Amino acid sequence: MDRLGGMTRVLHFLGIGRLPKRPMDDATGGTERVALEIARVQARRGVKVTVACMAPEAWTGTWEGVQLRHLKPYPWAKVRYRGSLKDFRVHLPLIRCARLGRFDIVHLHEYRFTRFLGRPSVVHFHNNPLDGLPDTGFGAAAGYFWMDLGKAQAQIAVSSFVGRRLQLSHEQAGPTALPANIVVNQSGVDANVLSYAQQQEARTRIRRELGLKDSDVLFIFVGAVRSGKGVIQLAQAFTKLAAEHGNVHLAVAGSTKLWLDSQGPKDTGEQQARAILAEALAQRRVSLLGLVAPAALPPYYAAADVLVMPSIFQEGFGLVILEAFAAGIPVIGARSGAVSELVEEERTGLLVDPGDADSLHHAMHRLLLDHDLRQRLGAAGRQTALNMPWEKTVDRLEKIYRGAMASRSEASRCDGFEEKYL
Repeated sequence: MDRLGGMTRVLHFLGIGRLPKRPMDDATGGTERVALEIARVQARRGVKVTVACMAPEAWTGTWEGVQLRHLKPYPWAKVRYRGSLKDFRVHLPLIRCARLGRFDIVHLHEYRFTRFLGRPSVVHFHNNPLDGLPDTGFGAAAGYFWMDLGKAQAQIAVSSFVGRRLQLSHEQAGPTALPANIVVNQSGVDANVLSYAQQQEARTRIRRELGLKDSDVLFIFVGAVRSGKGVIQLAQAFTKLAAEHGNVHLAVAGSTKLWLDSQGPKDTGEQQARAILAEALAQRRVSLLGLVAPAALPPYYAAADVLVMPSIFQEGFGLVILEAFAAGIPVIGARSGAVSELVEEERTGLLVDPGDADSLHHAMHRLLLDHDLRQRLGAAGRQTALNMPWEKTVDRLEKIYRGAMASRSEASRCDGFEEKYL
């Protein structure tokens, strides 16, 4: 606690996704994973940590010294504030939690509304901010974006790519935008979750379960099975590869349901990929593993030879890349967002153009045939993972917290709103 300058209470709030009641035993998205891993390290260091999210029903639990909370929205909390109707159904329970919990700092994940919290706050971006808008099209959206975001003492970017997008949006927000304090803090990985002996046992066991021979090469995809993740192009590339070689297999760990959609049409990527892979599925050349919990993933990485991450949309980071590196396997990644910050061409993996099934097939074909290249890339990736433990992520975060607490001004304090409505 001394290293945090007297800080003893931290609240993490998830603006997207759903906090699992059994962390690491229930499937989660990347944002939830990062918040939980950070909180686990903080708890080990003696900090009283709470991780919370919104859910239909209130709930409280504990996990490895971390308090878990589901906050129930207030359905009535649409109130008139400064002449207009404001929706505080989510924000009001968060305000109440932050105030009554007497937290020293509120760490918001993909949630930018910091007004009335009455506590120093930082906002953590795990994904591409203002996703879907071109670099030249932020315009008015950037102004509204920073109207709330600028009230945080720091804006944390999970990668340099996300940091650049935040900086660009701040520049386009105009001269009246509140000051920015953008800091890049990459996520980490537990590179030693399995011992060498455990990895060898897991590789033998999982490959036997999948019906693989020692000479078979297993490619693995981990994540949401969505069009934006490049699953259709992966299916196309693998189908062609399987027709050419009899010793290639594909495992897919994930599901459409890994992301919680709020609105919009249902993504059909999984159905299209299944249709393309129909023959390979019938031949048992493809294993659809479904949702796999974080604790159950390391054995599958150990069993695999290559991770494929052919995202079309702009990835904010790529936690699965580090997990694959930890297992000592190379990565084929698309040149999207922050992927190239982790996957170094010809050193830790191969890079392909997003949406290019032919380029993806070529990269997979190359690694299928070149065992020595797989070994060399995998060894370099393993070293990258060893250099990026979660402890370093939290070390940098502690400095950000201290700066946020030191820089908080009188203007950031509550204006009486919570006393009126809590």
